[in-house]
Amino acid sequence: MRNYLYLLLVLLLGGGSSLAQTAVTTAGGQTFHLGDSLMIGLPHTPGKRYRTIHPSSWEYREIPAFTKGKLKWHIPTPKRNIFGNLIPQDTVYFLNHPKFPKDSLIVYLGEAVQKGEIVTAPVEHTPLYPEAVELLPEDYVPALIKAGYTTYTDVAIKAYAQSLGNSGSSHTTVNNPFEYQRQRAILLEKLKKAVEKFDLNQVYYARHQLTTDGYDFTRSGYPWAELYGPAVPFLSTPGDDRVSLYLATQQRVPFISVPAERAESYEKRSGTLGHKVHTLYARVYFRLLPVESYTEDGSRVFRTNINYLGLDLYEYPHCAYYHLGSGKAE
Repeated sequence: MRNYLYLLLVLLLGGGSSLAQTAVTTAGGQTFHLGDSLMIGLPHTPGKRYRTIHPSSWEYREIPAFTKGKLKWHIPTPKRNIFGNLIPQDTVYFLNHPKFPKDSLIVYLGEAVQKGEIVTAPVEHTPLYPEAVELLPEDYVPALIKAGYTTYTDVAIKAYAQSLGNSGSSHTTVNNPFEYQRQRAILLEKLKKAVEKFDLNQVYYARHQLTTDGYDFTRSGYPWAELYGPAVPFLSTPGDDRVSLYLATQQRVPFISVPAERAESYEKRSGTLGHKVHTLYARVYFRLLPVESYTEDGSRVFRTNINYLGLDLYEYPHCAYYHLGSGKAE
């Protein structure tokens, strides 16, 4: 019964008459019909739940990305204005999904399209550096040691321990000096193996929020808005005992070529048509450069030299699809 409590509530508020409608709707410039098969994308924020899609029972269930559900019906959800009158606010749609045969997925279609949680365009693209691998938080300390920026200090060992996940266990180990001493040899051995495995010749990438100026029709693309943020990310391990990598380079990607029709589809979908500033996301590609000399000073922030190679620009933080364009560093 509780699978239908939300539906019943909306019906009581006056949305029942629209169940029989088969009208189309347009969200972000995309036209939909009831009965369309829609592809579910990734959550807008990596590592989080979907913002715009959930089972109608409101119980947490893992929704499989890059699978399809059929758009079945919709219910306008009203709200009250300052005078207490019911007015239309949004429309709730339902997806029939083969993984949930006894339930339906509620989807706020307009917002889902805007945030990329419903995919309406092809997701295939060729990255600028297909061989690149992501530099993850658990790689930061091994990278620093391999490149000669620090060594096997307690600062490094504790930061590495907290970067491995299992935050409750690692927090207890690091913050209890007795437990840390008991575990130190094991953690040190893990760190040494990670350093041995780390490859300085590999091309790495890190995800980065990048701000651009408005679309340049003369050059066909987006210029980097230097005053709004750095060209490369500032990386830190998680936890209270974090260490950070300040990626240092004089290289930049001052301009990203993007075809006008591709830029227009992005700006329509995101509701930023014609804006002078755009918040986008990039895979920033680089190689780590070894340090010339090492001096241990107890620092937790390391100026880490990189050979900045270029970037791929995307609409969303996961940088997995909705690719806009690429640029080589100069």
